[in-house]
Amino acid sequence: MSKCVLIVDDEPIVVEIAKRKLEDLHYQVMTAQDGEEALEALKKKIPDLILLDIQMPKMNGYTFLMEKAKVPEYDSIPVVVLTAYGEMEPLFKRHGVKAYLLKPLKLQELLEKVQSVLGV
Repeated sequence: MSKCVLIVDDEPIVVEIAKRKLEDLHYQVMTAQDGEEALEALKKKIPDLILLDIQMPKMNGYTFLMEKAKVPEYDSIPVVVLTAYGEMEPLFKRHGVKAYLLKPLKLQELLEKVQSVLGV
């Protein structure tokens, strides 16, 4: 059974490129434009990994992490943060983030990080 990745980002081009490449590698992909949509997506299916942008409208990535932490079933879902703010790494680590990637994203780096975190 293929692994499922939830991409949470408000930049449609980032979502589309990452989604296509992950699907080419036989990952199942869900998407959300902000933290609110991501929480709704988690109610439908628990992914194997979340790729999470921080700067988003409605509910940003940091708030999403806080809300995700309130639900025990979501606690074990690994998160890779996609951000332009590398200086926030200590904050991410306190909230259980497995890794982070700096924007602009390098597609090969993203794929390698997904495979590394998922152990495939």
